[in-house]
Amino acid sequence: MDVVALYEEALARGTVLSGYYNRNVRVETGDGPVIVRIRADGSEAMDLALWPEAEVLAAIGPHVPSAPRLLYTGRDPDFQIHEFIAGRRMDELAPDGKPLPDPVLKAVEGFFFDLLRVPVSAVPAIPRDWPQDADTGGFAERLLALVRTIRHRGDEGISGLYDELGVPEDPCSLLGDRARGMAERAFRLLHADIHRKNMILTEGGRVAFLDWELALWGDPVYDLADHLHKMAYLPGERRAVTEGWERSAPEECRTRWRADLDYYIAYEAVKSAVVDTVRWGRRIAGTEDAGERHTLCLELAGKLAAARVHWSAAAPSVPEPRQIAAAVDRWLA
Repeated sequence: MDVVALYEEALARGTVLSGYYNRNVRVETGDGPVIVRIRADGSEAMDLALWPEAEVLAAIGPHVPSAPRLLYTGRDPDFQIHEFIAGRRMDELAPDGKPLPDPVLKAVEGFFFDLLRVPVSAVPAIPRDWPQDADTGGFAERLLALVRTIRHRGDEGISGLYDELGVPEDPCSLLGDRARGMAERAFRLLHADIHRKNMILTEGGRVAFLDWELALWGDPVYDLADHLHKMAYLPGERRAVTEGWERSAPEECRTRWRADLDYYIAYEAVKSAVVDTVRWGRRIAGTEDAGERHTLCLELAGKLAAARVHWSAAAPSVPEPRQIAAAVDRWLA
């Protein structure tokens, strides 16, 4: 492959596949299509990241067959070339609220089985300041610190929007108290971003799991909670996936896991409200379509309502969509 030519062609393309931290462009080669993955400029960090994605993919290749193959990685410029996986993305095949094909639920169980058996010796070097194995409280504190950082790093407009929409100065105060009582569990490799846009049902009937830039070494119960939060499963599907995770997880990963799953689900609600006040706020400010604005305001109101019960008993009431629209116009217009 002429990797430089592929990169330049991808860079010139206007049509890309969705991605917050990366642009993903399908480019044809003499041997078939590939995906050129280019780091997006200026993406605000809204998630923890432990390693370069290319290092993760190179490490897990022998252990997680459902991950895409890394064909090339470049540092300057920063891009990767991944195998192209033909099939349908899960958000297109079964959007939120629609039932998923049964093979997909079994594939998720199999994916967790593989992921939970990747040895620590196979993953890239873990930073020295990262929580030690089984320090679930320390891992949870890292997650909380991220949310607190996002809440306070914005400019005056973002800060004003947070205040007007009732997002507390410390949205994690109650969660911080609970984090100190978490059970110790063995750490494992986490994907930390398994949702419908990152899952492809291939033409051969298998499921591929994409986008490994947020992979972590940490509490495996968090990976399940993050997945359940982002997938919006139907009740029966949610139960099946949770039971499948329990079957897949080694015993040392399951100590008091159900209680702490509830904790991480609460964390995901709080994180979503904090992050999406920024993302949805900018989307609302960026459109003049009245219908789209109303839909986005309704969605943000729902996120704020889901988080409110985990902020504090004295948290203010959730603003109505018209109040959200007015606040966005005041602070982000």
